[in-house]
Amino acid sequence: MKIKTTPDGKHAILKNGVPVYVMDNGTEREIDGAAAWRLALSKHFETSPVMAGLKLPADVAASFFGDAFRIEAGKLVAVDKHGIQMYSPTRHGEAANFDEAFAQLVDRYESKSIIQREPGAGGAPGAAPAAGQQPAGATVSRAAFDAMPQDTRVRFLGGGGRISDSATGAAPAAPPPTPTGKTVTRAAFDVMGTQERGAHFKAGGKVVD
Repeated sequence: MKIKTTPDGKHAILKNGVPVYVMDNGTEREIDGAAAWRLALSKHFETSPVMAGLKLPADVAASFFGDAFRIEAGKLVAVDKHGIQMYSPTRHGEAANFDEAFAQLVDRYESKSIIQREPGAGGAPGAAPAAGQQPAGATVSRAAFDAMPQDTRVRFLGGGGRISDSATGAAPAAPPPTPTGKTVTRAAFDVMGTQERGAHFKAGGKVVD
């Protein structure tokens, strides 16, 4: 999706006072600033490798974590629940990109076990992790993490992985979260609206198949 401009590229084309955007399929739509931001942010969630480690659909993840992202000085930045900017775990001193921030938000969520897939979900029973991947929820040393490719790092953090700066790679285990919400069936969850789904998970709700 991109904004439609005059042939010289200097001015946006407006229709009824609203910018016109050219969609990925070539169609044109009039979209105000707020709607354009929501569409662009939703695209980030849909294409993020972090989604592979979550039970949430992309639209629910966007509703759930979207408030952490904003545009500052023309760049996408992320902040934690305290409003503090998030930084890259590998490019020290630089702002986290979308996937890095999304993975950190998931990892810091108090009840992340509710929204994360079970270790090995989606693969053959008993199958070993693919080459270059780590089991979900594993702990690795800083050196091992730094040696991973960028996409593997993102998947590792999104899957609940931890990084230890100790020589042994051991890290203290966090106490399991205490679920506070109700459990609904997959059928009941699928008929919920996007906001209702987000509220269900925020309240500690679970989905069973």
